[in-house]
Amino acid sequence: MNTDYSVTYINDGRRLEALCERLVTVPALALDIETACWWERRSERVSLIQLAYREGGRLRVAVIDAFAGHDPAVLRRPLEAANVTKAIHNAAFDAVRLERHFKIRPAPIHDTMLAARRVGERRCSLKAQAETHLGLRLDKGQQQSDWSVRPLQPRQLGYAALDAAATMLLYEHQAGRGLKGEYRPRGAPVEGQGALPLDAVPHGRSQAEAPVAAGEPRPVGGPLSATSLALLGIIAELPSRYGPEQLAASVGEDRVGLAGWIIDGVLGREADVDEETVRNEIAALCESGMVRTTPTRRLEASDEGRNLWLQQKPR
Repeated sequence: MNTDYSVTYINDGRRLEALCERLVTVPALALDIETACWWERRSERVSLIQLAYREGGRLRVAVIDAFAGHDPAVLRRPLEAANVTKAIHNAAFDAVRLERHFKIRPAPIHDTMLAARRVGERRCSLKAQAETHLGLRLDKGQQQSDWSVRPLQPRQLGYAALDAAATMLLYEHQAGRGLKGEYRPRGAPVEGQGALPLDAVPHGRSQAEAPVAAGEPRPVGGPLSATSLALLGIIAELPSRYGPEQLAASVGEDRVGLAGWIIDGVLGREADVDEETVRNEIAALCESGMVRTTPTRRLEASDEGRNLWLQQKPR
């Protein structure tokens, strides 16, 4: 598979408006974002918006600096255009934050992670999907970058662009296989059916996928999703070991020691966890008060979170 693509860094309003004029004419684009302080709603900011698209058959990636002083809301036109499919890997993270910060509601959305899950694939993270279906190895060395610092380094821009390019290639591969990945924001009405209450989640479906109002954190006061419980366990058993970025980056890879035992015990040895899913769960745990960050930006469980883990931990 040809993975060649060009990258353009956009940090002024004129170039952004010119990009938007081109994007409304493409049939599909891939969307990814990078965020700063995503674990704390009041401090969270979108740092970069990456868009991959085809122009004249060539794959191009625009990396838009959301800190550059222009108004990212001008992206509303292409991102909400009904004739342009937006491919996102785990839209529950990216789409929610674009609406929260810029009032942009991307649609229609093809969620490449949902599409993989719906055909029964077990390894559904972007890294795993890119390796399996594209023969593309994603370098995750910049996962713990501080996206709030400027100027950005070339390796950070390369990392950000590659994820968007991989999402576009994966979308094209899935479309060729006839996979369906329609995504609706939590709480959006479904034809012929209202939203299910949280206590009516079908068997085998985690609470993380239960319908919740768009943009709202998933409630964690009741039974936790398996991913959320595993994260709570790691934080409770290893207080101040991990910062939010470090835990989000390592949970899919770190299967040794106590953290590995917790992940295997709660999620299963073959579990493949998407990084954005982990970020959503950590943010929800912090907002619920079960987890807090220390002054040195390390994660520790509150008394409530520690007690819940002790009640539900594997024996």
